[in-house]
Amino acid sequence: MRTRWLAVSIALTIILAAPGLRPAAWAETLVETNFDSRLNVQFRVSEAALKSWVPAPWQINPASSGPGKDANLTMVLLQRLLVLGPEGKPTPGATHRTVALVVPAKNTQTDESAPVVIRVFTADPQGVPGPYKNSVKASVRRELTLKGDGNEPGAGSEHWQMQTNGGSIEVQLAYQRGVPSRGRSDSKVYSGIEPTFFRLYRVDQGMDVVKSVPAGIDRVQSYRFRSTVTELARLFDGSEQLVAISVIPWYFREVRLP
Repeated sequence: MRTRWLAVSIALTIILAAPGLRPAAWAETLVETNFDSRLNVQFRVSEAALKSWVPAPWQINPASSGPGKDANLTMVLLQRLLVLGPEGKPTPGATHRTVALVVPAKNTQTDESAPVVIRVFTADPQGVPGPYKNSVKASVRRELTLKGDGNEPGAGSEHWQMQTNGGSIEVQLAYQRGVPSRGRSDSKVYSGIEPTFFRLYRVDQGMDVVKSVPAGIDRVQSYRFRSTVTELARLFDGSEQLVAISVIPWYFREVRLP
């Protein structure tokens, strides 16, 4: 009996190794690898204003738990420290800065929950219109300061300025640092222009939640947000509510296509 099972095991190994018979995940195509430093600012904005940004069959689906509970819009301010192409070499836009707007959503046809990217403001000239077809050219400036002594977490401050033809975004933040929590995840991220298009993200990151209204966390010493971007006027009209701020000192990501 043991010999029979050994023979079956060997046969299955040979079959799965044969070209064209591997699991679908093995057929994924590596597009790029990113090494980032990020700041995530999560808001609760007018759902009526946000609906026009989310294409059918997707609908807004705020997080039901966690530090960003009830947030329906995340502003991702990211600094690309290094972008490698599929061959492992730096891309033309290997280092740049970007501001992206992402909506937590749910597909009403498939019941799938996933992030939908609705707008990207990028300083990378190679990144327009970008994979999600909604990137626009912008200048993005970041100032980052970290202070500490010995083995204490210390303090940090960030100042982001994004300028595009349609207006500007500014974020200023000072906070007491904590010990980041490491997290790994696999996810699909969809386009707000082409609702069936997605990319696969495999992420390893460290996250320091410096403010969360739902979780009662507040290590923010000062905060200022201002947007004059015309197309975002209904989202950021003064009624938006800050839900959470997360500092992400390291963010490693593999980007793949199915």
